[in-house]
Formats: sequence, C-alpha cells, structure tokens
Amino acid sequence: MNTKKTVVIGSDNAANLITLLSSIQKFPYCDIQIISASRLVDLLSILIDSNPDLVIINFTNNQEVLNDINNNVKKLEIPILCLDPKSQPNILNWDSKAIVFVYPFEMIHKEHYIFNRINSIFLLKSKTYPKSEADRFPSLIPVKSAGELSRYVMELDKKREILSKVRSKIKALYPNVNDPVRKELMSIVNYIKATSSDKNLWGDFKFYFEQIHQDFLQQLTNKHPALTPTDLKYCCYLKMNMTNDDIKNLLGINQESVRTHTYRLKLKMALRKEEDLRYYLRSVC
Repeated sequence: MNTKKTVVIGSDNAANLITLLSSIQKFPYCDIQIISASRLVDLLSILIDSNPDLVIINFTNNQEVLNDINNNVKKLEIPILCLDPKSQPNILNWDSKAIVFVYPFEMIHKEHYIFNRINSIFLLKSKTYPKSEADRFPSLIPVKSAGELSRYVMELDKKREILSKVRSKIKALYPNVNDPVRKELMSIVNYIKATSSDKNLWGDFKFYFEQIHQDFLQQLTNKHPALTPTDLKYCCYLKMNMTNDDIKNLLGINQESVRTHTYRLKLKMALRKEEDLRYYLRSVC
C-alpha cells in the first residue's frame, strides 16, 4: 500500500491531540498527510471540503461528534476511528450505513496495535471503495486559484507569528503560577508548538499547493533530486509568482539572502546565468 493517505485527526483535548499527532506521524505502512482540528466546527468544515481516507476522533463527547458528522457532512464512505477515553461510556450509536470503529484511547500508546488497525481500515476501504485519486479528491479544497493560494500562505504565516507571540506570553507566566496551573500552561504551549511547527505547516501548504499545481513538486524533484525541502518551498513560492518581499517575509530572511538562494538554486539546477528561474519553474509543469 504505497498510495499516500490523508488522515483527519480531531480532539478537543490538547494533550491527547499532541499524542495522536506524534503517534500517527510514525505510521510505517504508507505515507500519511495529517490534517488536525481541535474544535468540532473546524473538523466539520474540513470534512465538508475534503474526502480523507480516515477520520480519527477523540472528543469529550464522541457521540455528539458522530451525530454532527452524520447530519452535516453526509459522507458515509469515510471511515471513522473513535478513540474513547475511560471516562466516556463505551456505547456509541451511528448510522447503519456509516463505517465506524471504536477503540479505547489508551491503546494509542501501543503503537503496533493501533497501526495494524489503521492499516486494516485502509485495506478494507481500498477493497470496498476502489476509487482513483482523482475520484476521491474532486475540488478537494476551497482554494481554487494561485491568487487564493498566495493569500492562504500569507494568512498562515501571520497566524504562525501570532501563535508564536501567544506562546511566549504564556511561557512568561510560568514563574507566577502554582504547579497545576503551570502544568496546564505547558500543555497549551506544547500544543501550540506541535500544531504550528514548520513540518506541519509545510505539510499543510503542500496539501493545498498540489491541488493547484498538480505533479509540480514530483516533476521538479525527479529532475533535480538534490533540492532540499527549503529549496522546494522557495520554488513553490516562485511558481506562485510571489514577490521577493513576500518570500523574504515567509522564509524569515533578508533581500540579500533571497538573491543568494536564487543564485544557488540556479547552480543546483544547472541553469545558465541568463536563464530566468521563475520562467524555468513555470515551464516545469
């Protein structure tokens, strides 16, 4: 099973969401694209706009979440894995046509156990719903143009900047609170760190970018296997026709570094001095 899978993870418990993200990222059987949500309203929005291969939920009230998914999303072919905490009654009801699996949340710490079950769900789904990638992801996201994608990237960077400031302010409170409160604040800080990491943001960006520029990254990597993730990110921004100022702000570098990066990229791609990098990238795919 080499096809990349998309998994949506939803939990209203920050610590549990961090645990889930950390664990599922190690899934050994295939590449996984993870999209996370900490609120029910965000989870529903994601499911309405996409068709993931699996949804994993761990909410205070999983029954309410199942009901809302059934009433608002109406995509019974998407399998749902409910991870129930001990405090939640292990009796859930769902539509007779829905594909729902229920396991104790505590099993997430037994990675071999949970990985095998997720893999079994993928195998069952591939046999029951033999759809192509194009069938599964028609108009996957609301981003439909390069202009919208550029705005999304800038908004994403702004949110990351705000989250970084919030994280710093919370950490400044540590010396002024007691141990239980400090522990809760640390949990929030770790959650912000996990959800706003460069790896997660790059994964989200790629997910959206490839809906507009299909196969661009794959073709670019095939032509130039020495390109680093930072190089690929830079090439994506150029492909989107972003200005040097925008790229400078997104990568956190100065104008001279932008010029240096462009020069080094042309060397890696064996382009002639007079060749325009933006024009070349537009011709790739």
